[in-house]
Amino acid sequence: MSTRAGSPLSPLVRQAQELGASRRPVGIGFLTGLIALLVWGLVVFGKYQGNPTGLARIGDQLPLSPRLQGADLVILAGKRGNDGQQFLSLALDPLQQLPGTSAALDNPIYRGKRLLYPLLAWLAGLGQPALIPWSLGLINVALIGCCGALVAAWAQLEQRSPQWGLAVLALPSYWITLSLDTADLLATTLLLVSAVAYRSQRSGALVASLSVALLSRETGLLAWASSGLTSLWERRWSWLLPLSLVPIPLLAWTTSLKARFPATADGLLVSLHFTWPGLGIATKALQLLGLAPLPGGPMPTTERLFDSLCFGLWLLSLGLLLVVALRPGLNRWLRLTAAIYLVPALCTSTQILARFPDYTRVWIDVASLALLGCLSLRPRLVPSLFVSCSIALSLAYLLASLFAFR
Repeated sequence: MSTRAGSPLSPLVRQAQELGASRRPVGIGFLTGLIALLVWGLVVFGKYQGNPTGLARIGDQLPLSPRLQGADLVILAGKRGNDGQQFLSLALDPLQQLPGTSAALDNPIYRGKRLLYPLLAWLAGLGQPALIPWSLGLINVALIGCCGALVAAWAQLEQRSPQWGLAVLALPSYWITLSLDTADLLATTLLLVSAVAYRSQRSGALVASLSVALLSRETGLLAWASSGLTSLWERRWSWLLPLSLVPIPLLAWTTSLKARFPATADGLLVSLHFTWPGLGIATKALQLLGLAPLPGGPMPTTERLFDSLCFGLWLLSLGLLLVVALRPGLNRWLRLTAAIYLVPALCTSTQILARFPDYTRVWIDVASLALLGCLSLRPRLVPSLFVSCSIALSLAYLLASLFAFR
C-alpha cells in the first residue's frame, strides 16, 4: 500500500516502518541466540554429559572454591586450569567474602577487577552453587544473541541488511569463548554497544557501556580512549566530562581490592603479555613452521593445523583494521578504535599467542571490529574472504571441540 506525502496516513506509515526497522535487529539477535543455545546444548550434553562445569576447564593444580566442595565436577587431570575456572570460583563469591575464594584465585586483585561477568552469573544463578555453572554458560549464549542484534543495528546504520547480524556466528572467537566460560563475550558485547551508541549519538548509553566494560576486561580502556579522542576530533565538547568519569567505578573497586589484599601485586603483567611490535607475531609464525620451540611442548598435528589457520585469520583481521584505520570517509569512531586496537595487538607476546584459545579470546574485540569494518568497506573482496574463512574455521572448531581437542 502506498500513501501520498500529504496523506494523513503518511505519519502512521512512517512510524510503522521505523518500528519495523527497529525490531529487525531484535529478531536477528533472537535467532542468533537460539542458534548459539543449540550449539551450547550440544557441547554441554554431548561432550560433558550434561555437566556444565566442563566448560570451565577445571584443573587439579589450583585450590577449588570452598563452595565447590562435594560438587560433581569435570576435572582435567594434570592441568592448571583455564580462565573459566577462575571465573567460576569468582562467580560463586563475587565479592570474595569467603577466605577460600581468594585462595582459589591465582591473583585476587587481577581477577577481582573483572567483576561484572561473575557478578551477573551469581545474580542469574540466585547465588546457588548448583545453578551458577549453568548461568555462566547461558549468559554467554545470551550475549551472542546481543552481539547479533548490535551488528544488525550497525548494518542498518551503514545502509546494509540487518541480516548481517547473523555473521557473528561466523567468528571462531565467539565459539571458543562460549566453550570456555570466560568474560570475553561480555567485553566484546559492550564494545559493540559503545560502537552503536556513539554512531547513534547516544552519549548516555556510551558512557554507561564503557563504565561497565572496564569492570569486564581491561581492553575496555581502548574503546574509552578512542571514544574520547573521537569526541575531541568531532568537537563534541559536552561529551568530554561524562567520558572523563568512565574509569571511576573501576578505580574505586580496584582501590577496595588493594586495601583488602595489600600483599598481592596487581598483576597487570604488561611485560609478560606484550613485547616489541611484531616480535611475538614473528616468533609465533616460526613456531608454527617448526623453526622455533613451542611453549608447553609439541602440539598435535590437527591442533597445529587449526592453530595455523586461526593465526592466519587473526592476521587478516589485523589487516582489515589497518585498512579501516587508513580509509578516509569511514566512521571516525571506527577508524580511531581500529587504530588504537592495532597498537597492543601488534605488540602481543608469545605468552598470549602460544595457543589459539588464548589469542582468539583475548583479541575477540579485533574480530568484532573487523566485522564492523566489513560492513563499512564497500569493496567486498577482503570482507568476503574474512567472513568465508571465519565460517570454515568456526565449523571446524565446533566439530573438533567435540572429537579432537581435549
